[in-house]
Amino acid sequence: MTRETKTSLIILFICALISFLLTSCSKEEITPGNYQAGTQPIPSTTNWQDQYGNGGTLPNWTTGTLNNELVGTTWVLTKVMSGFATTYPNDTIRFVNNNSYTLNNGAIRPYQLTSGVASTNKTLSLYYFQPFGGSHYSGQVGFYFVTDGFISQAEFTNIQNTTSTIKAWFTKI
Repeated sequence: MTRETKTSLIILFICALISFLLTSCSKEEITPGNYQAGTQPIPSTTNWQDQYGNGGTLPNWTTGTLNNELVGTTWVLTKVMSGFATTYPNDTIRFVNNNSYTLNNGAIRPYQLTSGVASTNKTLSLYYFQPFGGSHYSGQVGFYFVTDGFISQAEFTNIQNTTSTIKAWFTKI
């Protein structure tokens, strides 16, 4: 063997030895952060207790429903424009709870107040609203309409017949 071959073999042997010493053949213990597919997870030994009466699930909220500031307020419908006809009905609307209103102290009817999609406005939907003909109407109202105390020139569209629109003015009392 030549001197160069011996040197090459010694260098190769030293590299293999260093490589062997730097790498480990021992198996790493499985922890929650290094779990690998096909292996059994280590069972939890913590004493965690469910502190929620409902199992930690969220309540069944209606999507888009706001913290309803209309509840307990009373409004007067002062003006209605339908086509070329204008009327001044002065009907009183009381918002009884998060989804019911009364008209002129009459029967309780449903309504919905939701946040507008991609808008700062809110959508007010009045169902069976007699001043608009007893149908279901929905319209955009300003974000601060309750604080401002009025709805001016809001265009309400018939939910079932979207070609039928009515402009309305309301004042909070």
